[in-house]
This record gives sequence, C-alpha cells and structure tokens, in this order.
Amino acid sequence: MKALLLSTGKRDLTIDPPLTNAAGSLGYSDETRRFIDLSPLGAMITNPVSLRPRVPARGPRWLPFVGGFLLHTGHPNPGLSEVIRRHRKRWAISPYPVIVHVLTRIPHEAGQMAEQLEEVEGVSGIELNMSEASPLEAEALVSSTIASHVPVLAHIQIGADEQVAMAAIQAGAVALTLGPPRGTMQDPEGVLVNGRLYGRSIFPLALQSLTHLVDRVDGPILVGGGIYSREQVDIMLAAGAAGVQLDAVMWTEPELVLDAS
Repeated sequence: MKALLLSTGKRDLTIDPPLTNAAGSLGYSDETRRFIDLSPLGAMITNPVSLRPRVPARGPRWLPFVGGFLLHTGHPNPGLSEVIRRHRKRWAISPYPVIVHVLTRIPHEAGQMAEQLEEVEGVSGIELNMSEASPLEAEALVSSTIASHVPVLAHIQIGADEQVAMAAIQAGAVALTLGPPRGTMQDPEGVLVNGRLYGRSIFPLALQSLTHLVDRVDGPILVGGGIYSREQVDIMLAAGAAGVQLDAVMWTEPELVLDAS
C-alpha cells in the first residue's frame, strides 16, 4: 500500500501504510497494544473527544441485527483538557501519528480545540466529526480550524450528501473519512433507538458511498465500514480509496486484517 501524505502547506501528516483504526475502537492512546499488535497501522485515531465532559447515553447501547449491530453510546469522555492531561506523554512517544477525533457541532469550539491540540507534542492531525452536518455547517466547522495549521480530516457518515463532502474539502480539509452510517432499531421495550451501524453487512454500503464520492470530490478519501479481511481492504483501495479505517473488527478479530498487512 502506498503511503498517504496529507499537508496543509505548513504541517504534514504521513499515514504509512494508509491503514488506521476508526475513532472509538482503540481508546485515546495505545492502551490496547498489550492485546493487539498495532504496528501494521499507519496512524492511530483516538476515541471521540468533546470540549467539555460528556456522560454515557441512557438506555440500551448495543442492539444486534442480522449482519451487524447498532451502537448508541453518547460518546462519553472526560473533555479535551483531561484527555490531553492523561495522554499527552503517550502521544509524544507514539511510534505512529496520533489523530485526535474532535466531537463538536459548534464552529468556535472546533477552533478552540484545534488551537489547544496544535500545541500538544505527538498530535499530528484532527479528525473533525461532522456526522449529520449540512454543507454550510461542514464548511463552518472546517474553516474554524484552519488557523491552527493542523491537518484536518473531515469525518462524514457513509451515504452522506456529496455536498457536505465537497464543502469540507473546499473549506480546507486535507481528506475525507467515511464512517458508520446511522440507523434506528426498536429495543426490547419497544423504544426506538438511534445510533451508528457496524458489522459485516455495512461493507456494500461503504463501497457504494466510496464509489459515489471518489469521482465527485477533489480530495483523498479514507473509508471504513464492514471491513473484515485483507481482500476487502484491497477492494476499497482498487475502488479509489486513499486509505482504509478499521472499526468493529478491532474489537473482535483484528488479526483478520492486521496479520495480513
């Protein structure tokens, strides 16, 4: 796999090989390296982090369906300052670039978080969550981070409006990342639960979303969703992906992809 170089013109981010975990799969640093050989990854993406602490979602958080599952967590985290305090030493000595997944829908918060992260040794990039954002919101979120000079990857969900992707790239994002789509299921009590969809059945949706965007968006795309084998990695790259992200497979059978890398 060819290394992926992303640059703002002032700071570079090289992902070599262009294979990463997806946000939410490995924690905030390399805590899981005792259990998983992470050396095949070209970069490590942190769990989502917000400016202020967030508590877990109430009610069911995991609902299975044939071929996958719905996850509804609320993205609990202790807030940016505390995450930096706990993990900055490990980030500084990380053997691969660290990309912090930033969770906010408020442009000035995104800018504030980018400014803080720019000063943290070992942080090589930001993955800016814009799931369910409109094109105008995507443009505003990316634009708010540009002054930091940290490479920004715009994270959109599989199946998102191509106008959102185009707005993010035009505003200055160095790449797009495609993550899990959203869906709704009924829990055992009959309550409808909205969340992110994972599992093997997501692969065809991810591939379709990639092929739709690759000829319409002038920027590299890293794609995740339902990838459980090296063959599927190769399919994504052949379809035009600049890189691949691994999500639920990291929790269950990471060796299916990582050992083959």
